[in-house]
Amino acid sequence: MTEKTCSVPTPEQRKYLEIREAAERSMLDKVFEAINDAVSEVADGFREAGLEFEPTSREYFMFTVQQVTFVRLCGGDPVTLQGGDPEVGQRIVNNGQHIIDSYWRGGEST
Repeated sequence: MTEKTCSVPTPEQRKYLEIREAAERSMLDKVFEAINDAVSEVADGFREAGLEFEPTSREYFMFTVQQVTFVRLCGGDPVTLQGGDPEVGQRIVNNGQHIIDSYWRGGEST
């Protein structure tokens, strides 16, 4: 059995990772802020319209982002859900299954 090791990154590689990770954190902060804003916007709209519905949950908007992102990653149209590449979609689904199996089920397979 061989042990997997990673080489020590060069200073340039470390800087590259720092810059990219900072941009990623900033992007995700903006996405989650936009989700929170959408939840508030809907709640305010319901209140102003005199509607007595449960507010739309953050999870609803998170699933919206997930679905649109999934379809776009597959090359499809997120409005019509047409035109996506099923092979790319399957690889994304397999990646999600890998996360479940490796990190959430302690390495067990389904």
